[in-house]
Amino acid sequence: MATDAPVFLLREARPRDHRSLLALARELDSVNLPTRADEMRVLLQRSELSFRGRIRDRARAVYVFCAEEAASGHIVGASMIIGKHGTPISPHYYLELDSDERYSHRLRKMFRHEYLRLRHSMDGPTEIGGLIVTRAMRGHPEHLGKQISWVRFLYIARHIKRFERRVIAEILPPLHPDSGNPFWDHYGRRVTGLSFREADRLSSRDKEFIQALFPDAPLYTFLLPDEVRNSLGAIGEASRGAVRLLQQAGMKPLNQYDPFDGGPYYGAETAELKPVRECRRMRLKAGNRPESAARVLIGCEDRERGFRAVATAVEINHAAIVSEGVLDRLGLADGAIAEMVPIP
Repeated sequence: MATDAPVFLLREARPRDHRSLLALARELDSVNLPTRADEMRVLLQRSELSFRGRIRDRARAVYVFCAEEAASGHIVGASMIIGKHGTPISPHYYLELDSDERYSHRLRKMFRHEYLRLRHSMDGPTEIGGLIVTRAMRGHPEHLGKQISWVRFLYIARHIKRFERRVIAEILPPLHPDSGNPFWDHYGRRVTGLSFREADRLSSRDKEFIQALFPDAPLYTFLLPDEVRNSLGAIGEASRGAVRLLQQAGMKPLNQYDPFDGGPYYGAETAELKPVRECRRMRLKAGNRPESAARVLIGCEDRERGFRAVATAVEINHAAIVSEGVLDRLGLADGAIAEMVPIP
């Protein structure tokens, strides 16, 4: 292997990565990526079939990516795409923020009252989530978090017909040490009788209780305690970097919040995502690059090795000039065709 090869290989996860990904998921209990061994096993089996194009139903398709440190072979990061979040059998539930206005002519006073109302979609969007980087690799000069986040957009660009017209991401808000949060403890627990962890686990299998037990009436936010009201739409410290990347990709905050933790949703039209619009298919040629070469994510795919990608500097001429180490890491010959997207 050439000495100038990229430090990390981003690739589709395989069933053999089960133990490594389980340890990673338990390090940061994130959205979507399971922490139970049996659930992780099923997820990786579905992911493998999805990458092979053998799951046509978008609601069942899921794509798990992992970052492998080349020197050690250790899995040090992960992310995922859910093909479709929201069907007639398992709707996408969210709280929508709206307002109404009240005016008294006698008092000459006007008030705008914000409220939350439970909504659902039975024809939901594609969702990205499961972003985790092991603590030892956070702050790495190669910006692993950016790489493992951005690789999802590269894959969507390659296979845009596999995904919905819109893409969303649920942002993890600040949580209490016991994994609860102010919104659920004040509202969700009272209307369901469940702890946050119980409700979260149940919803992964059956969401019927959400529609059945959450009130239809609007929840006026001025009635909530200050701590609870201020927690709505708050972004957890560990999620701030991920949010910056979503914004750089063109995703914007929606007036939608998770009904469990009050975390915000970000979204965009899939075709309008910046990496999707800027994705280019080019021939790769080995050569020397100037120091000012642009940073990109280069991805390729075949039946033998599946999908994989690396972050590297590249000079664009009639072809994309990359180091021999990049070709080695991707397992490609000089002159091979690959897709690439700029990295911010």
